[in-house]
Amino acid sequence: MPLPPPPDFQQLFEKSPGAHLVLAPDADFTIVAVSDAYLRATLTTRERLLGRSLFEVFPDNPEDPNASGTRNLRISLERALATRAPDTMAVQKYDIRRPEGEGGGFEERYWSPINTPALSPDGEVLYLIHRVEDVTDFVRLSLRGEEERERTAALQTRTTEMEMEIFRGSQELLAANRELREAVRVRDESLAQASQARAEAERQREWLHSLFMQAPTAIAIFRGPRYVIELANPLVCRIWGRRPEQVLGKPLFDALPEAADQGFKELLDGVLATGVPYVGTELPVRLARLEGGTLEEVYLNFVYEPLRDAQGQVEAVIVIASDVTELVRTRRRMEALAAEKVRVTEERLRLAMEAMELGTWDMDLTTGALVWDERMRALFGLSADAPVDYPTFLSRVHPEERSHTDRRVQEAIAPGGTGAFAMEFRTLSSENPKERWVYSQGRVHRDASGAPIRFLGTVLDITERRRAEAELRQAAEFRERFLGIVSHDLRNPLNAILLSVNVLMRSDGVVPQHLKTVRRIATSAERMGRMIADLLDFTRGRLGGGIPISPRPAHLRSICRQVLEELEAGNPQRKFRLSTKGDFQGEWDPDRLAQLLGNLGKNALDYSPEDSPVNFVLRDEGDTVCMEVHNGGPPIPAELLPRIFEPFRRATDEGHPTSGLGLGLFIVHQIARAHGGRVEVRSTEAEGTTFRVWLPRSVPVPRT
Repeated sequence: MPLPPPPDFQQLFEKSPGAHLVLAPDADFTIVAVSDAYLRATLTTRERLLGRSLFEVFPDNPEDPNASGTRNLRISLERALATRAPDTMAVQKYDIRRPEGEGGGFEERYWSPINTPALSPDGEVLYLIHRVEDVTDFVRLSLRGEEERERTAALQTRTTEMEMEIFRGSQELLAANRELREAVRVRDESLAQASQARAEAERQREWLHSLFMQAPTAIAIFRGPRYVIELANPLVCRIWGRRPEQVLGKPLFDALPEAADQGFKELLDGVLATGVPYVGTELPVRLARLEGGTLEEVYLNFVYEPLRDAQGQVEAVIVIASDVTELVRTRRRMEALAAEKVRVTEERLRLAMEAMELGTWDMDLTTGALVWDERMRALFGLSADAPVDYPTFLSRVHPEERSHTDRRVQEAIAPGGTGAFAMEFRTLSSENPKERWVYSQGRVHRDASGAPIRFLGTVLDITERRRAEAELRQAAEFRERFLGIVSHDLRNPLNAILLSVNVLMRSDGVVPQHLKTVRRIATSAERMGRMIADLLDFTRGRLGGGIPISPRPAHLRSICRQVLEELEAGNPQRKFRLSTKGDFQGEWDPDRLAQLLGNLGKNALDYSPEDSPVNFVLRDEGDTVCMEVHNGGPPIPAELLPRIFEPFRRATDEGHPTSGLGLGLFIVHQIARAHGGRVEVRSTEAEGTTFRVWLPRSVPVPRT
């Protein structure tokens, strides 16, 4: 059988009959939880207490100059916090502020408190539990009893003295006649005082009875094995649906015969026999309190407390009860409304899943039972009435992916496993031999002990998406392979052009007026060579998994100076500046880094005014080095920045007369990535444009 749901411990705490506070172990002893009994005892509300300091909401009575309740309580709480052990306080006088609706001011109260720390497994104090019992009535009775005992002792002493005087008077009867009459008078007064004392004791008994009758909670006393109702105040009579004259002096189950077979006698017998109290919470009781004797089901919170005689024997049971019928019914109505909301939510979810064409599955991991909805069955080619289990599922997975799918499922549902499943796979069925791609994901649900109990998930048909992706991938591969072949095949005639031009430029037979044309051919051929090299790097980056590099010991400052010399030679009208500080030795591909810096330098030249400098900065940052290339001029448009490192992109939409194919920054990004580094750009009107490249000092070893 499944385990019952865990109890709602917060509700149990709040509805317990004891008066409790839970305090945080901070400097203010902040109130974090409070029981209903404490709220009733202190004439306050939960909203007024929670989150506030204990001594803020319960200060000393300002009209009592001798009040010491807050000081004593703080000392006890700090002692419990320091010793990590319960601290029981003596009875404290701690007045309670009355609500303004009841006249305000403070009401005299006496309390019996105990402060108990709640410890973590490591022994740290998590909370302080402050439990109190209102002993005001008992203290007042004790004080009055003490006064009565003092009066009785005084009377006894006086009576003894009187008897001695009478004895002496009898010996001196003739000589002390007048003294004898005085003694008689004093004796009569003593008898009158004794009578007054008996009358006072009777008044105290009547007062105590009145206190029970006017108590704000239902109270009754059952005496003896037949549980004769000795006392029943109006509130308990109201719960029973009886008048006092119908129950007082009668055995309980004669006065309430409908309660005889509902298990209460067994509970009372247990308290009478063992002396152990019984606490009942929201117990259902059928009582004949409706007109005509019809049974009505009510719910009660009650406590059976043993009442002992002078010898300590249990002679009666005192009952303290409260009717919580409306509370229970209201909660059940709220639970029913919540269940209806859940049903509506589930229906909306079902409609949404139908609209998204999602199939669902539910696997009971304790029994192996598997439930598929209609869409799930359709995706796997099963009829609505066909049985389904896990082997059936695997049989509908494409053979090439069956073992991998099974392994992923087992990894998810195994004890201590991942608990989650998500993958794309193909399905096949005899009804539909055509391949179908699906995406399935699921999650494992566990019980309180962590054992997997259910595996829930969804399946989505992604066949069309996979087909579209395949077509796009084929088109991209064709385009990139075409570019690679073209750029490679163009090198042979281009190399022949460059070789011929170099021969002509060195030949003495070149006509001077033709030399400028030959040089123009050489420049164009070199530019075309760079473009072909960029195309080759692009195809390597896209088809070969990245631009290949050959790391070896290198010095970044030397590489940067070499690049600057080449840039200065080709652009004598421009100004270049280099700033370095630190160690720039590492393991890199120097040719590729020269290509990276050259592309950034050429980009800075192309998109900056001719009268502005191009700045190169090298920074030593420990395990990494940073290279910066900065130029002034108009900033890169904000909408282009996120795509600036994509292939065939330029810094502006208008391009530049000397710019190439728009692959320079793409190759910069690929070279940095091949070295395990990264590249960023910042471009504003005020600061200009700065490209920053971070490189580790050695290239990370690729994982195999």
